[in-house]
This record gives sequence, structure tokens and C-alpha cells, in this order.
Amino acid sequence: MDAYIKKIYDMLYSPIISPYNLLENAKLENYSYVKYFTNEEGLVAEMQCEIPGEGESTFYYQFDKKDYLQRIYQNTMETENIVFSREDAVETAKEEYYSNKAAIGKIC
Repeated sequence: MDAYIKKIYDMLYSPIISPYNLLENAKLENYSYVKYFTNEEGLVAEMQCEIPGEGESTFYYQFDKKDYLQRIYQNTMETENIVFSREDAVETAKEEYYSNKAAIGKIC
């Protein structure tokens, strides 16, 4: 159960990854660039990379004003594909905790 509580805590209070960590990706062979800009929510890291079998793709890492990662998304001509959402990750971690807590309660 401690692992579930830690996961919930990390999703609520950990930055997960910082904008500074992403700068290292620019050195990788399959990355074309890493750019940073701000919007009303905070900082955005835009990264273009080559994905084997898929071609070039652009990802956006949205950080809040405290540099906590909020979501990762990929824009294509047609849609915005959410790759990671902190809000969704918190809800999933809570659901896992409660479902496992109920299962353990039935065993004991």
C-alpha cells in the first residue's frame, strides 16, 4: 500500500521532470531542437524528434509557474494527442489505491 501512497504523493507534489532536464535531449541524435516559450499557464518546452517508423514528431511539455510538469502533448495537423496528464495520473493513482485497498480488505 505504501507504493500507492507514494505514487499519489509524487503525482501531487513532485515536479516529475524539470524544464532543465529536457535541455539534454537537444544533444541526442534523433532530436532536431528543443525550444522554450511561456504561455498563461507557465513554461512550455517544444521538442522535435525523429521516431523510428513514424517520422518527425513535435512534443510539448507544459509546466506550471512552479516548473511542475502538468502535461505532455503531441500536435498533429488533425488533433492534439495527450501523452501525459498530471491530473489524469493523480486520478488513476487514487483509483489504484482504493481498488487495492478494497481487495486487501476482502482478504483480511
